[in-house]
Amino acid sequence: MKIKYIILQIMLFVAIVAQAQSVDLTQQFQGELKTKNRDVTSIECRFEQLREVSVLADVARKEGDFYFVPPCKMLLKFDDSDYIKMNDTHFAIKTKESVTTTKIASNPMLRNLNAILAACMVGNFDVMTRGFDVKISRSTSEWVVTLTPQRGKASAKIARIVIHFACGDMSLNSLKMEERSGDATTYLFTDKRFNTAIDNNIFNIAG
Repeated sequence: MKIKYIILQIMLFVAIVAQAQSVDLTQQFQGELKTKNRDVTSIECRFEQLREVSVLADVARKEGDFYFVPPCKMLLKFDDSDYIKMNDTHFAIKTKESVTTTKIASNPMLRNLNAILAACMVGNFDVMTRGFDVKISRSTSEWVVTLTPQRGKASAKIARIVIHFACGDMSLNSLKMEERSGDATTYLFTDKRFNTAIDNNIFNIAG
């Protein structure tokens, strides 16, 4: 048997084994994410936003409180009184005294961020990965999901999204959105509290 043929067989075998392991890992992640988020009715935690701009050396850091109520009501309330709000139809950003409101459907980046964050919180793997190539890996403490847009308006602006989940409770540890411009925004989540009473009025956005 020729050496080239033997090498080809080995490469094919390795590829098949790797694909099988990838499928098993995906199924395990999907099962744990769904099971451990099934009874979550709300999430409160601290967060830190890191904003990296490709033309600047410094990283802009801001901290605040995060609130989430399924299926997609979110508030990132910064300590300086700025905020980012999301619900099923609108996205609002307050910077100093200025408030900008946008329909989520009109902005592909906001639409993807809204869908992915909500899906992460409620464990909806299918929604989280829709329209993306998916790579999943696991360490002793975290699952890491890397999403690369396949096509459409989102792929023109977003290079990839990297999401870290805690292995213990499958809660979101961090989310990093890398833009094709070289800019990136990372959210780090700590001090998580689940199933607390949250006033739905904090998510209201004037359309």
